[in-house]
This record gives sequence, structure tokens and C-alpha cells, in this order.
Amino acid sequence: MIRLTLPMPRLGETMDSGTIASWIVAEGESFERGDTLLELETDKALVEYPALGTGRLIETLLAEGDEVNVGDPIAIIETDKAWPNISDQDEGDDTSESIRPLGVAKPEATSTTPVATVETTSLSDGVRATPFARRLARLGGIDMLELRGTGRRERIEASDVIAALRSRKTYNSEYLLLHGLGSNAMSWGALIANLKASGEQVTAIDLPGHGANPEDAASINDLVDYVVAHLQKLSGKVHLVGHSLGAWVAAKAASEVPDAVSKLMLIAPAGCGPEINVDFVKRLSAVEDMDQLRGLLTMLGPTAEATPDGAANSMLEDLSRGRLHGIASELLNSESPHLDILPILDKIKDGVEISAVIGLQDQIFPKESLFRLPYYVNIHVVSAGHVPHWDKPLEISAMLLKRVLA
Repeated sequence: MIRLTLPMPRLGETMDSGTIASWIVAEGESFERGDTLLELETDKALVEYPALGTGRLIETLLAEGDEVNVGDPIAIIETDKAWPNISDQDEGDDTSESIRPLGVAKPEATSTTPVATVETTSLSDGVRATPFARRLARLGGIDMLELRGTGRRERIEASDVIAALRSRKTYNSEYLLLHGLGSNAMSWGALIANLKASGEQVTAIDLPGHGANPEDAASINDLVDYVVAHLQKLSGKVHLVGHSLGAWVAAKAASEVPDAVSKLMLIAPAGCGPEINVDFVKRLSAVEDMDQLRGLLTMLGPTAEATPDGAANSMLEDLSRGRLHGIASELLNSESPHLDILPILDKIKDGVEISAVIGLQDQIFPKESLFRLPYYVNIHVVSAGHVPHWDKPLEISAMLLKRVLA
């Protein structure tokens, strides 16, 4: 067996330390690849620390509520084979190679400054729950003592709180969902089902050049104009949700008709920096058959291979007909200014509540660029690829409902 020491990862360029929010796997328990080992809190987000392979947690070196510097050890694990980006160590060697959630840069060396203890996030009620579940329950007026947890060791998850909120029907909102480049309204299937089950009104539209929308789009501004026209027809405010390029379009539309938008959620948003996976965009715009499309979808996240045939066929039809060539060319044109979402957000920050979701395994936009989002954006970091609402639909639903209650 190989024994590894897990360090505190660096989750942002300016991050120096974080707090152990909760241990999901207990000492002596086994875990599988993809399981969440623990939750970490930074000054901007609650982050999952995923397992990169199968193994057993030997020892937790810090307690819940402890603050730890980047690079300092937090736990010892045992595994039967090497993990990606991890070097094994000889027994008795006190040095270890950093284990990192996929896509997280190797931490820089840090000093051996003693770990400071801060107030624990656990409550005196004795209930075992995730910090996010506690916040959601507090916002919704749910008594944690009345809930039965469905998580590991009967831990109360966000989904348990959502189930309680559904039964009470204490909230109602209207959502408008905007997909990303090359996608369509069907991509929101799981998220729509979760929100509608909670009594919410949800509309997902096909942007011009996509899906069943007969209008074509020669430029990204055509997408913005379409969404603005849609918002102007509504009688009340909506909770606007956009993914990838659709997130930039959502922000831009909200800046043009701010009175139509109450809250804005950006999922893996475009425009946080000039960096983009150019190869992906080029290959996407040139797709000719399903094998090519399915191969590209694997770059979007671990669950992309399960994209329903209906959604995939609709995507293939749009791509093979060249409906997206104009937009793709605009994105790849080095002479065109890159999409910059930051000044747009500055324009609407006082009137629209803004949140964002970042996937640690995003292969389209580097995580470092996504962390350039300004301080007033409520950032959620999840163990997911470029399409978090595919990989973690229930968690994204919980985040949306949390914003409704806020």
C-alpha cells in the first residue's frame, strides 16, 4: 500500500490559508474516486476536496474549524496505487508530494508556522451537517433538529434541506436559463427538473443559431439582442442564469435592462480573462459527425458522455450546418477584443445580486482566470468540469434556491 500526505491546496492566486469546514470521510473509512473527502472554506467560497482515486483515510491532522496555511499537511491517506499528479513516499519519509484536486496548481512551499485555531462552524445542537446545509436551513427557517440526514454517517446534506423547503413551499421565483456555445435548452434538463420539483417557474431558451431557434447569429451581440428583447417582454424580474458564453450574454443583457433582472448566476463564465481553450472552440465549430462531437464532449466533464441523444443530435445539426461559424470566428479572432465580463459586472453590481459557479476541473477556461471575479460576486467552487449543472445538478439547484432565499 502507498501512504500519502494531503496538503492544503491553493485555490486562488491570492489564497494563503483556508479553514477545515467539515470532514466528510472519517478516519478509518474507505473512499472511491470522486468522493468528497472534506470541505474547505476560504474567504470567498466553500470548496469540496475530491478524492483522485480509491483508498482509505488513515488520519486527519486537523479538526473542523482549524485554519491551515497553503501547503501544510491536513491528512494521511493510504491507497493501493498511485494517483494522478501524486508521487508516493518511502515509509518514514516526512516529505510528501502535494495531492491536488484536478486542475489546482501545485502549492508553493510554505513555512512551518503553527496552525491557528478559529471558531468552529459546528453548532452546539450536536447535528452533523455540511456548512452549506446549515446556511440554507437558516435562510429558510428550517430547524436542523427536525431533519434526518441522508449523507455519510447520517450527515444532513443540502438536498435534505431542499426537500424540507419543497414541502413547505416557502419560496417562488422565475428563472431564465441561457446555454453556452454549441449547446441548447435541453442541456438544462436535470436542473430544470430539480427547480420545477421545488415549485419554481423555469424557462430555458434556445439562443439564435442554436437548437429550435430559427434565427441565425452572425455575432455574439446578436445573442445579446435576442435576450434583451425577451427580457423586455416580461412583466416581472427574473433570476437570470447563464453558462459559459451564455453567462457573458446574461451579464451583458442584464446591464442593458437591469430592471428586468433580480439575480444573476454565472456558471463557468466566459470573459474573466483572455484565456480560452482555442483547440476546443476550433474543433467544436468544425464538427461533422457524432463521433467527433462525443469526443469533444468528454472535455466538458465526467458526465458529458451521458449527454442524451436528443440534445447531442440537436447540437450536431447546428454544428454540421455551420450555424456557429460566425460566433466561433469572433471568439478566435486575435484582432477582436476579448470578451471582458468584469466591467459589465461593475455596472450592475449595485442593483443585481451576482453569484458564480466554478468547476475545479474546467478544461475550457483556466480556473485561475475564473478567480478574477470581483469581491462582490458570491463564488461557489465545486468538483466539476466546464458544465457543473451536468456534473452536480443537485448542488447547483441548492445554490440557486439559496440565492432565492437570500
